[in-house]
Amino acid sequence: MPMARILLIESPRANAPSFGPLLEKKGFRVVSAHRVDRALQSAEQQPPDLVILDACSMRTSGTRMCRQIHSRLNGVPVILLAPAHVPTDPANGAAITLLQPVTQRKLLNRIARLLPGDGKFSLQVGPIQLNVAQRKVRCKGKESRLTPKQTKLLEVFLHNPGQLLTREALIRQVWHTDYTGDTRTLDVHMSWLRQALEPDPSRPIYLHTVRGVGYRFDPRDSTSSD
Repeated sequence: MPMARILLIESPRANAPSFGPLLEKKGFRVVSAHRVDRALQSAEQQPPDLVILDACSMRTSGTRMCRQIHSRLNGVPVILLAPAHVPTDPANGAAITLLQPVTQRKLLNRIARLLPGDGKFSLQVGPIQLNVAQRKVRCKGKESRLTPKQTKLLEVFLHNPGQLLTREALIRQVWHTDYTGDTRTLDVHMSWLRQALEPDPSRPIYLHTVRGVGYRFDPRDSTSSD
């Protein structure tokens, strides 16, 4: 099984330390870039499994660049390496922010957290395989990348096959709120999940609507007039 593909964005300065050799030594497929715009152009054609933005080497906070990466590659986790003396924004879009000094062990531990190699972070029910950490779902040869909320929503369904889940219960589990006055956000996320999973999203065979109540996940490959 091929190792994860990592996009490493770092300073072009020759004297700037690089984590590239370490990552390659560990078996990762590393694509190095020195500019965010060019890196994103390449990444949109062949999305990486993980982005490491080394803002330390660029002598910047990395906040603006990190937000740009997050908006363009929504669902791809980003590790931001940031200078300790520069204030960091918790809403910078990074999955993990590491402040200087960043050791090799610390970086590899965080990569392992986002890209685990064992099955503890993967779920399979019927033909649907979900990698929770990488936010990827595969169904009968079709692979899609999900957003964090889509991933959590699908995870709830996979843990409850065949069960009717009310809209209220799903909103509480995924969005962590008891406010259920507006369920349009849930319905939109269900539409996105169907786009990722269903052979024909207009005639779902896995994610069924129970009108006026909620949704039910059926792992069997059956037809439906839903």
